[in-house]
Amino acid sequence: MSSRAATAVFALLTAAVTVTAAPTVSRATPSDHPIPLASLGLGKTLEFPGRAHEVSLTLPILPGLAPVAIMGTVQLPPNVARASIDARSSEHFLDRVPLPADPHAPVRISLPGADVENNTISLRLTSSLVPEPGICIDDWLGQPATMSDVVVIYNGEEAQPTTVAEFLPPALQRVTIYAPATPSQVESAAVLALSTAVTARYTRQPVAVDIRRIDSGTAIPDHTPAFLERQIVIRDESNAGLRVTGGPAPVLTISGDEKTLPTQIRLLTTDLAKAALAPDATALGLPAAPQLAPDSTTLSALGQNQLSATAIGYVRVDFAIDQTRLGRPSHNVRVALRGNHTPLPNTLNGQLAVTVGGRQIAAWPVQPSGAFNQLITLPDELLGRFTTVSVTLQQAGLTNGCGFEQPVTLTIDPDGEVRGDLATPPLPAGLGAVPQALLPRVQVGLQTPGFADTVRAAQVLIAAQRLTAVPLRPELVSFDDAVRGTVPAVLVAANGGVPDSITLPLDRRGETLTVYGDDAYLRTKIDLTPPISFGSLQATWTGKRTVVVATSTESPEHLDRLLNWLVADQDRSFQLTGPVLLQAGDRDPEFFDPAGKLAAEAAAGRSGDSGTPLGHKLALAGGVILAVGVLGGIAILVQRRRTR
Repeated sequence: MSSRAATAVFALLTAAVTVTAAPTVSRATPSDHPIPLASLGLGKTLEFPGRAHEVSLTLPILPGLAPVAIMGTVQLPPNVARASIDARSSEHFLDRVPLPADPHAPVRISLPGADVENNTISLRLTSSLVPEPGICIDDWLGQPATMSDVVVIYNGEEAQPTTVAEFLPPALQRVTIYAPATPSQVESAAVLALSTAVTARYTRQPVAVDIRRIDSGTAIPDHTPAFLERQIVIRDESNAGLRVTGGPAPVLTISGDEKTLPTQIRLLTTDLAKAALAPDATALGLPAAPQLAPDSTTLSALGQNQLSATAIGYVRVDFAIDQTRLGRPSHNVRVALRGNHTPLPNTLNGQLAVTVGGRQIAAWPVQPSGAFNQLITLPDELLGRFTTVSVTLQQAGLTNGCGFEQPVTLTIDPDGEVRGDLATPPLPAGLGAVPQALLPRVQVGLQTPGFADTVRAAQVLIAAQRLTAVPLRPELVSFDDAVRGTVPAVLVAANGGVPDSITLPLDRRGETLTVYGDDAYLRTKIDLTPPISFGSLQATWTGKRTVVVATSTESPEHLDRLLNWLVADQDRSFQLTGPVLLQAGDRDPEFFDPAGKLAAEAAAGRSGDSGTPLGHKLALAGGVILAVGVLGGIAILVQRRRTR
């Protein structure tokens, strides 16, 4: 960035000079607040493999709240005589906790005197396991000690924000966005941009996004904010800026017009917001940073930094290839796998192997130096949105010395290069291509512009954004422009009527259900009487781009039930696979893949008729039977209810 541009960026903060004091609010007695570890973006469980293992945690200091303890339940491997966990912060010893054999007994690790740096505390939890007398267990391979249902106990009272800089805390549980009941296109676009940007900021945290309408006479906010909730109002007006109103229930109002409103939203979710140390701020110029997919990257840039393990006899290091971080759907992915391991004695031999999805894709003997440097190509049929690669070192010639064997450390260089080519169509296809096939820019078309379709589009984008820290850049355009466009798109057609130019994998017209596969000859029509209503989220490849369609058979209530179900649990985004997510009747939404059997056969490398048009049709039959089973079964239930 040039000095002139940097000056313009920092000049964007025209903050009010005077910060008005918030009115005095009665204070409750400080108390403990248990926050799940997952809500802090640190996973759900902690694992401690082997006799001794160290886990590092960085816990944020929240406004008015400080972490005082970690609680959970510990499950030990078999034949453990005694076990404990030590907690340290920097060089300070904090606590030592004996671990009970009862897997349901709670464990509490106190954190007194932890060092605070940059509004966080860094911890090291070290396990120590001793086997029972007479039991020789050098490593509980595949049976690590685990700490589950982990919560961090915060003590104090949450401090409400009074400035723009402190409005979004390090951890957030809910954000409520208010928009007019009849939003303008500017306001609808702002809702999509804000909900997506907030989700990207808290990618690893299950933040709920609630979008509410502002009806005539509606009080704002319409409820007292819950614990770690923030409330934001969107307004289309000429007076651009961000304003925090004080009080026990502070609200952030973001306003602006077509040109300035997107800039204000970008300010809120960037690090530049830290400079807005007043209740009011205005962004004068903050261009969107381009997110271009690089030709090559590294394991470290893909977020893979824990690339070392120590064990006896068998050592394994896992890392993930994340297509969402590659920034595009990819194939022919190559990894420059280099690193080292503890050199083995002359009396021992060994082998390094690489496996993906349970299939070994490479292996080579160890070298006396312990160093290795191999170029690994991941088979396209094994690539997913996230692909776990396991590198193992298996020693040969070990004798049962019961503790006399020396542990071996295996380390992979995080700077190893990762390359991939653009996949057209994407691998995997369908909803499995989300969000990487929508990066970086995705057009959004609403068949019926308004509040309801704005919320539906936001829910689709939130579900996709939860899968990646790379921000999506939604661009709201007319429905026709999104249909005819050349860039990836999200279409919302809640009442059906998707244009024929968009071929959906599952489509019902009247009493006829049409099921499409990957090619024109994978097309089967099923007559359903009475015609069944359903909502669906479908992804299709048009030959040039991926299009995600949220639609229904003139029954938007089914689509709403599907989308509400999808965003209610962050883990459901990771289930997005196949071409169709379907909701009909009173059933929970279900994933449906018309050509699923064909894909399974191709992945298994089977030969025969599966590669011929007849084979395609036979493979499709399994999907057709599933469609008949799901929708036909619902038809029977509906008919019975009508008879009753």
